[in-house]
Amino acid sequence: MREFILLALKAPTSEFDINNLKEAGRMDTVCRTISNAMFVSMHLRNDTNIHVCLNGPSDSPKIVSFYGESLVGMDFDEKAIAEVINNALILGKNLALGEEKEVQLGVKVSKKAFETLVKEKSEEKNTMLFYLDEKGEDIREFRFGLGKDKNNVFILGDFKGVPKNTEKLLKRLEAKKLILGPVMLFASHCPIIVHNELDRREYG
Repeated sequence: MREFILLALKAPTSEFDINNLKEAGRMDTVCRTISNAMFVSMHLRNDTNIHVCLNGPSDSPKIVSFYGESLVGMDFDEKAIAEVINNALILGKNLALGEEKEVQLGVKVSKKAFETLVKEKSEEKNTMLFYLDEKGEDIREFRFGLGKDKNNVFILGDFKGVPKNTEKLLKRLEAKKLILGPVMLFASHCPIIVHNELDRREYG
């Protein structure tokens, strides 16, 4: 299993304008990241999940999660994905802290903080946390645990980056630092590179 956790510090946590994604806390970037994590030519990646941790106005924190194994009925373009997120935030408006709700097949919304999610992931069996960082080990040199019983979780920051306190938390949780290449990439590019590296190793 492959999982991505995107920390979107300014992304809205209540209903937003799907016709102006750039101004809505850069939801355009969020939607592109989801598309690149979940879709390949002609089909979905059913071995992949992505959790988008939204921390903007006006009901933070919220997490919208997409599960490839059960996700159906969602197109890969930005507006279609934005509509799904917007609907999830509307349906999750009255969630209490810690509550979760399925909003459609393969999509859930929860009232949960990024920190809580990464702590939960760090405690799961056969799970490794990775934090993409320019000072990390080259992904091409790292030996991943592969197979259905292994879960590799990749943590991404959005255009605002990851706060220092969050970096300290990831260090305490023993998240491994990885670098994807010599050039700084957009968050939305990162899932493609990660998938490509793991695909090469799994499929030869």
